[in-house]
Amino acid sequence: MTEKNERETLKEEIKKEVLEDWRKEQERNEAARQKLNDRNFEKEELSHGQKFLKGFDYAYEGLVWAINHEKNMKFHLLALAILLVASLFFNLSRIEMITLVFAVSFVLGFELLNTALEQAVNLASGGKYSPFAKASKDIAAAAVFISALNALFVAYLIFFDKFIDFYNSVIVRITRQPSHLAVITLSLAIVVTIFLKGVFYEGHGTAFKGGFVSGHTSLGFCIATIGIMQSTNPLVKLLFLGLAIIIAESRYEANIHSIPEIVRGAILGASMAMAIFGIFSWRKYKI
Repeated sequence: MTEKNERETLKEEIKKEVLEDWRKEQERNEAARQKLNDRNFEKEELSHGQKFLKGFDYAYEGLVWAINHEKNMKFHLLALAILLVASLFFNLSRIEMITLVFAVSFVLGFELLNTALEQAVNLASGGKYSPFAKASKDIAAAAVFISALNALFVAYLIFFDKFIDFYNSVIVRITRQPSHLAVITLSLAIVVTIFLKGVFYEGHGTAFKGGFVSGHTSLGFCIATIGIMQSTNPLVKLLFLGLAIIIAESRYEANIHSIPEIVRGAILGASMAMAIFGIFSWRKYKI
């Protein structure tokens, strides 16, 4: 065999190896895409109730992903937390509160749609620049911008006149309505829990299982702390504490959360209740 024939043979062998490696890589990529798109790993026989709960899991995974990858989502969640706190300090009617919640939810919804569209455009364009891809992203961003302007306008109309009577409204309204204070405290605990799970997302955890902080434990200790601070009966206080501990222990026994995650949840829930109820209880006695 001549040297030329040997080179040709070697080229053919190398070509075959490269094509085979490329084919295997394509098969692996296709299998990964199929697994992601079709969720074959979860295509098992589920009851209607289980399918319903899975829908919450998928939605929560999307929310956590957006918080983890999009700075604007962190900002919008911070705005929502500020809104909840502001409702404690201003004499808001139900209509005003509903309007504010809708305005902020409007922004969050459009931001999620914008993020989803960006990922879809990136997938379709293969990461390459395209004027059509840019136009799609810019238009989606414009929708978020308009919804944000709407939220700012609504906030201006609601809060502008209320700044005049700020001091009186905060003390009188909150100290006389502990139920409203409890709802806001629990809502803040939920928002902060979701925020922390998104920021410190480690690739595991759903709406009901796992994550950086135990949401069940956070809410359990938040409710228990509120009950302990509001009750004067020692037995009732002990029952509240016992229930919170049982919730925390159940998350550990079910192998859903680690001890550090449970401890973070307990500290988060208890500290938020103590901070908010402590501040406004102190103000009540100062009046």
